Amino acid sequence: MRPPSTDLVGRGVRAVAVLSVLAGLVAVTGCSDGAASPRPRESAHGTTHQGTDVGEGIPPVAGIPVILGVKSLVLPIEPYLVTNRQMSAILRAREKLVAPCMRRFGFAWPDPGPGTGDGGGMPPGMKNAANMDRRYGITDPALAARHGYHFAPDTRQRTTEESSAARPDADALAVLTGRAADGTPAPSRYHGLALPEGGCQGQATARLTGGRPLGNDPLADEINIVSYQKSRADPRVRAAFRAWSACMRKRGYSYAAPTDAPGKDPRFTGPTPTRQETALAEADVACKRQTNVIGVWFTVDSAYQRRMMASKGPELVHAKAAIRTRTVNADRVLNGDR
Repeated sequence: MRPPSTDLVGRGVRAVAVLSVLAGLVAVTGCSDGAASPRPRESAHGTTHQGTDVGEGIPPVAGIPVILGVKSLVLPIEPYLVTNRQMSAILRAREKLVAPCMRRFGFAWPDPGPGTGDGGGMPPGMKNAANMDRRYGITDPALAARHGYHFAPDTRQRTTEESSAARPDADALAVLTGRAADGTPAPSRYHGLALPEGGCQGQATARLTGGRPLGNDPLADEINIVSYQKSRADPRVRAAFRAWSACMRKRGYSYAAPTDAPGKDPRFTGPTPTRQETALAEADVACKRQTNVIGVWFTVDSAYQRRMMASKGPELVHAKAAIRTRTVNADRVLNGDR
């Protein structure tokens, strides 16, 4: 590593944007076609996704209400997931802790501005990892008519700006994260000063979380993802998909299910929605409402979650307490306690 020098001053003004980019390392679910598409991963509890639900068969439901939109819907697991607003505060607090640490190592690293981190590291439109706004695809007729499968321009623009921000040079990255650009551990000292474990960012994260990961509790993440995967394959939901598909055929469209992601069609991925795209999106939403896709899917999704949560009460209490710890610590830092 070379000594810190004045050429880092110019890079320092980009530091806050860089941290917003690195915040994307926080695990979240959701994808651009409007329906969540999470991938299995190993959890800290030693189980994979499909091992989380130990129940047999499909969980029963008392009844399936007609539901036309998602604005008022809350899944059982959501109180145990970090929200966008909470993550935004946590990331701003982390940036505030990172800045003096980086300056201690000789880097010109500014304090974050008051608006930094408002995206919370979440993809556009997501309030938390449950991604209710698009968990079941597009569902709002007004937004479908205006934007098709695109996100509203303001959220998409913010995410694009964050993702295109410049990354720090090798020295700054090593001090920031404790790792070299190739992912290997950085040297334990930088010009005679011992690097904190995980770099300045790792030290700040530990201060906020008590040594736990920054994102969602792995068990809460698993329940959130597994319920989506299992409900999507549930025969009651598949029947709703078939009804939706028949409705779409009457309107001139051939899709077997709303999860076929019509929004991923190359014709509809340009910078702005076309009339062809908004027409398809309007038909998609209209058929979801006509065939009660949201009512069926949400009800079944919730049933899987409740079954998985029933045997995990103590672990989930711990997950909720961890969120409180992070948010309380973040508030203290943002209010001037470093």
